[in-house]
Amino acid sequence: MKVEVLGNEKTIISFALAGIGGKIVSSKEEVLKIVKSNKEVGVFLVVDEYFPSNYEEDFPILVRIPGRQ
Repeated sequence: MKVEVLGNEKTIISFALAGIGGKIVSSKEEVLKIVKSNKEVGVFLVVDEYFPSNYEEDFPILVRIPGRQ
C-alpha cells in the first residue's frame, strides 16, 4: 500500500526528504479529485488547510497533518 502527501510545497519537500512522495494542491476540491482518481494509494496525508471535511469514504484513508507555514 502506498502513502502520499497532499499539501503545500514546503510540506511536500519535507516529506520528500524522508522518501514519501506527494503532490502540491491548492484547494479541497483538488484533493477530492486526486483521492477519487488514484486507486494505487491507500493512505493520503493531507495538510489540514486542504483537508476535505465532507469526505466520508473508508478507502483510501485520509489523515489530517499540520502544514508548514
